[in-house]
Amino acid sequence: MTDKRVKLYPRQHDFFTCTDPVAAFIGGIRSGKTYSGCLWMLSQVAPPGTLGLVVAPTYPLLRDVTWRTMLEIGGNIFTVNKSEMTLAVPGGGEMLFRSADNPDRIRGITANVALIDEAGYCPGDTYDIVKGRLSALPGLLRIVTTPKGRNWLYERQSEMTIFKAATKDNPYIPREFVSDLERSYTGNFARQELYGEFVAFEGLVYPMFSRDIHTKERKPDEMKSRWIGNDEGYTNPSVILDVGADSDGRLHVFREWYRRGQLQDTVVAANAEWYAETRFQGVVVDSSAAGLIAALRDANIPAMGHKGRVRDGISNVQNLLAVAGDERPRLTIDPSCIHTIAEMESYCWKEGKDEPEKQNDHAMDTLRYIADSVGVGIITSQPDPFE
Repeated sequence: MTDKRVKLYPRQHDFFTCTDPVAAFIGGIRSGKTYSGCLWMLSQVAPPGTLGLVVAPTYPLLRDVTWRTMLEIGGNIFTVNKSEMTLAVPGGGEMLFRSADNPDRIRGITANVALIDEAGYCPGDTYDIVKGRLSALPGLLRIVTTPKGRNWLYERQSEMTIFKAATKDNPYIPREFVSDLERSYTGNFARQELYGEFVAFEGLVYPMFSRDIHTKERKPDEMKSRWIGNDEGYTNPSVILDVGADSDGRLHVFREWYRRGQLQDTVVAANAEWYAETRFQGVVVDSSAAGLIAALRDANIPAMGHKGRVRDGISNVQNLLAVAGDERPRLTIDPSCIHTIAEMESYCWKEGKDEPEKQNDHAMDTLRYIADSVGVGIITSQPDPFE
């Protein structure tokens, strides 16, 4: 491997040089977590014969964030096998990249070192499964993440050395971006998303949501219709959801597209890619996003504007989450939709008011557009453009 100079701010450096068996970099949005973790992993696989295991919550996040960051750091030094998701280091070791959406797929690997990226989104058993793969020396594990409520990571933080950083601690991101985020997040959301703190969200909008009940896989052929929902953003995430409705009116979220800093052309292109590969009946967008609706229609995507009271939409989603007489809910979410699930578990009411916080609600708004439209008969009354 060739020498490469990199700049780390103090908290990143402390994490990078830590020699404890298990260490975690827990930070706010854009605090340099993934970069720090990937740089550490690259330094560990330099010795010949070393095997590093890199895990992320879902395959899209693994491919688009963790894998891409590693390639940006290493440049052209790697021997790349994208079909197997492996990177080999000249004269050194190898890294395996694996998704945690089904942690059992990680079993059977024997690694020397491991990295879990965005661990807060991973199922709780991912931690134990990955630790169990480290049966070869030195057996080091690193975790990088923004916290997501007080989940398994909060409960087990005493088992690891913790390094914390806020978004504003990172001197290598634009100050304007930090200022925009600070204007967007307040209260507990700011503490979690910008300062990397573990917080407990009170007054949840969907307290009936349970991963055991509402997260599952369903087959596309079970659906009578498929719909795309959009919530536009830039500093805040742009969100696209792929939602199916079966013959009993049950909704299922198949996949999500959840990204910050995306221009409208990119959002339209993502809609077009989905629309070309699946027989969608239409696209639902907040009616206030007139520019996005027009751009989608210009791309021959039948977008319709949604209008409705937020409180009515929330009531519709609450009704869908309720377990019916057949002991099944009318809304389920694929386990790969980690951001939608995380928002479900943190979407809360403003203190003393009958309205939700306008933070961490982008997937919730998108889902509400679909659920609200189904509830008032907009979607079901639309003709199928393919008929």
